[in-house]
Amino acid sequence: MIERVHMSITLPIETAEKDLSSLLEELNLGETVTLIGAEGVPRALLVSLKPALREMREEADLEARWDALEWQVRQAWKNEKDAVELLTEMRR
Repeated sequence: MIERVHMSITLPIETAEKDLSSLLEELNLGETVTLIGAEGVPRALLVSLKPALREMREEADLEARWDALEWQVRQAWKNEKDAVELLTEMRR
């Protein structure tokens, strides 16, 4: 598996103020922007909480695979009782 490198940039506060929305939109989960004040000292650290698009796609793909597996199990099930009913009977 390839590890994703997180973006970390440093900008003057004035630059970030001009287009903060776009700046935040470009960041993925865990990526940071360090904001530097007029005196050249770091004043704030922005950390994105937005998941990466790829991660959202992987989650959707995983859910689709689970749904397909559920359908296959339902099609192959040969008993009139469902699994929960069978387990309940076995525990008695």
